[in-house]
Amino acid sequence: MTLRNDLISAAVLSAAFLFLLIAAESWRRLGKANPEWTRKLVHLCGGMICLAFPWCIQSPLVVLVMAAAYSLTFAIGKRTRLLESLHGVSRKTRGSEYYPLSIFLIFLIAHNQPWLYTASVLVLAVADAFAGLIGSRYGSMYYEVEDDHKSLEGSLVFLVLAFLAIHLPMLLMTDIPRATCVLAALLVAVLVTGFEAISLGGADNLFVPLGVCVILSKITSKPLTEVVYQNLSLAGLCLCVSLLVWRVRSFNVGATIALVLFTYGAWSLGSELWALPILLGIFAYLGSWFFFPLPLEARPPLKVRLASRALIIPLILLMAGNMLNMSALFYGPFIAALAVILSFSLWNHLMIARPHKGPRRAIGALCTGAIAWGTVAVVPWLVSPGVPPSAPAALLLVTVPAAFINDRLMGGNAASARHYAWSASRLILTFAAAGTIICLQLSGLTPQWRP
Repeated sequence: MTLRNDLISAAVLSAAFLFLLIAAESWRRLGKANPEWTRKLVHLCGGMICLAFPWCIQSPLVVLVMAAAYSLTFAIGKRTRLLESLHGVSRKTRGSEYYPLSIFLIFLIAHNQPWLYTASVLVLAVADAFAGLIGSRYGSMYYEVEDDHKSLEGSLVFLVLAFLAIHLPMLLMTDIPRATCVLAALLVAVLVTGFEAISLGGADNLFVPLGVCVILSKITSKPLTEVVYQNLSLAGLCLCVSLLVWRVRSFNVGATIALVLFTYGAWSLGSELWALPILLGIFAYLGSWFFFPLPLEARPPLKVRLASRALIIPLILLMAGNMLNMSALFYGPFIAALAVILSFSLWNHLMIARPHKGPRRAIGALCTGAIAWGTVAVVPWLVSPGVPPSAPAALLLVTVPAAFINDRLMGGNAASARHYAWSASRLILTFAAAGTIICLQLSGLTPQWRP
């Protein structure tokens, strides 16, 4: 009987969504509507239809089938140009294909928690849709994200609507204390506003609702004092990283937001000691701009995709340590990965500012590895009582060779440094450095580093 009711509900909701698609497509073709408007209409009203899922459908399998069917429909419509109401926009985006997938994932994660599902869908449907419309219509102050620009007005609208979309379901559908509701909603709204700002190619339709669902479920289980501390930590990290980057102007706004989110993620999922090497690395890299200044035309473009590719390995190690509750095993590899990344970044800057060939170039590469290790590993070791010197020494043994190999692979010329692509070889070297430390720890050759 339950499956039958689920199928009937799925058929009714699918019919409503199909009617919405027909209406939007008719408006686009017959009324010559702007495709941005028809796309946002489907985005908003489709989310309102999906709000009924927890009360109408019990089985996640039924929602999965619906999500897969609509993602496939949107993908076919994009290829055949039959859904111009969704795909008629000039920018490249896969947001419509991600939308049904995100609905299924938050339905799965927030199962038996309708308030959590409601908050996640409302942010996806309402905040994202209105922020895009208002930002494109009234935006006058823009900031750079990758090769595109977003409006400050649109981001502020997203922040306000996301706060309301998160706060109201908590306030009306749960018995969570009011102070916790307000502060948790504020924290999550700020974080997902950052996700929305730096997401490329429509990926915000996936990362924003998942971010709301996962972060909100975790933060509301904490006491009020912890929620207050997390808000203050995020504010402090935003101020600290922004001031450091602003002094040098080496990152665009999108890359700066990505750095702030990564640093806060290390602070929140790990501890202050997980965030410390990141802040030290940022400080050291920006310091290289003071010692070896570059003219504007020689500055490499440090943008979101570059920052994301560079930080993917330490992010995986951070999440593994948190999810598996094995911080002692993953903290050393995490620092090793950061040291290798910093050595590559310092090498790039040095090769642009002071290009060398032959032995001097090799010595410079070895020095960048040693400096990166000293910056990222030594201070965390000094403030970690009980960790023997062999733990940071093992990190030195992987960081310096990785810096030297990177120099050999990159060719050691200013042109390759100025291109500054985070190549597959750099990802492999970063992974190899972290993996070597894990193997050494598991074999007992070096101690685990408990933060």
